[in-house]
Amino acid sequence: MNNKEAIRRKKLYFEGLERAVAKPIPEALAEEIEAYINNLDEEDNQLILRLWKEVLGPLDVARAFIYNNRVLPQYKEQVIHDDTETPFMQPEEIYDTLKTLMLPTVGEFLSVLQISSAERKGLFGFIESDDKDSFVSLLEKTQCDTMPLARLCSRCMDDVMEGLTMTDEERTLCIDHLVGTMYDDDDNENCREAGAWLQSFVGRSEEEDTPEATEQFFSDFFDYLVSQLTADLHYYWNYYDLFTLKEQKLIESILDNPIAVNLVNQIWEEYKESIDDASFSLPDDFFESKCAADDTEHLHLKLSVENMGVEAFTEFINYLAEKGFIENVLSVKNLLAYRLTGHYRPDGDLPAIHWSGKNNKSYELIYVIRYLSDRGDYKKMRRFFEGPEWVKDKDSSYANSADTEFRRRMTEFYPNTCVF
Repeated sequence: MNNKEAIRRKKLYFEGLERAVAKPIPEALAEEIEAYINNLDEEDNQLILRLWKEVLGPLDVARAFIYNNRVLPQYKEQVIHDDTETPFMQPEEIYDTLKTLMLPTVGEFLSVLQISSAERKGLFGFIESDDKDSFVSLLEKTQCDTMPLARLCSRCMDDVMEGLTMTDEERTLCIDHLVGTMYDDDDNENCREAGAWLQSFVGRSEEEDTPEATEQFFSDFFDYLVSQLTADLHYYWNYYDLFTLKEQKLIESILDNPIAVNLVNQIWEEYKESIDDASFSLPDDFFESKCAADDTEHLHLKLSVENMGVEAFTEFINYLAEKGFIENVLSVKNLLAYRLTGHYRPDGDLPAIHWSGKNNKSYELIYVIRYLSDRGDYKKMRRFFEGPEWVKDKDSSYANSADTEFRRRMTEFYPNTCVF
């Protein structure tokens, strides 16, 4: 792609992002909601709905738009080659997902299909003209492997404002799904629990619509909004460096809404405390514990690294977190310890660890795998981690291209193993 085309696409992207944030709700529906807010007697209830309409809605839309239209296309090669997930999506489901994306993003997604340029152009045209039946028919006719496209589509974040246009039955099923799903991370689990409080109010009869019930609804709805806002803010702060300066400014303008300022500050203070409390430690017998039998889930440390002891290994992981190579939270540190050693497997699924190398390169991670791992398995590296720009081949040859200060620090942790 030449510079002129890249600039044009970036301009379209930011114009689309600004439009999505400015009008996260269909205009006619927004007018109805505004009229409902103005007719409420209780000022507190008005503020609750404004918090949802003016802060949480735009923030959710911004988060999904940025992830779906910029982040996913940026890492599409890693996503489509990630064979840890094999999602199955019908052509109709693929169409519905593509329709939520910007047209340039649709083109990026369709480029992963092994089809002719004419077929790809046809599929793109049917998305552009809202012709679902023709899209489905052509996609089926190509008989191509849709798994790469399904992997991309399945990673897309949901349009959180879509619930506004759902039927009552669809909304009930959506909340049932939310409440019935168990999550490993605290943020999503808190949202699930808050959703359970709301569930009893969905589809209640008019006879039950008493002032007390209405007040209880708004109280529970506020709890749900706080849990959702907390999850969104934690995501934003955890991955702050992944957002561009313009994206950050747009998000900050949403959070500067006077309705939300005090609440955002409260969540920020709690967030800082949680990071400060995230003291990472490993048991003294960490390396003596039984290694997980599933060899596909972890690497193997060199004996010279294990011989340096648990304390050095703990300091090494904390260093990676402090320098921003990995997220500075306990769950990620514990997962990294397991991925490198096979000891003390965390419960539940094992997501990919986001690695933020210098200049978005993978050189520092390659250095870790080459010098600390006994077998230097770079295929596992690409499965266990995501985020950096992977090298094309001969991974080990790039280890000494890692940042100078990083390599020097590694020799302090493991002087008999690492090279500077």
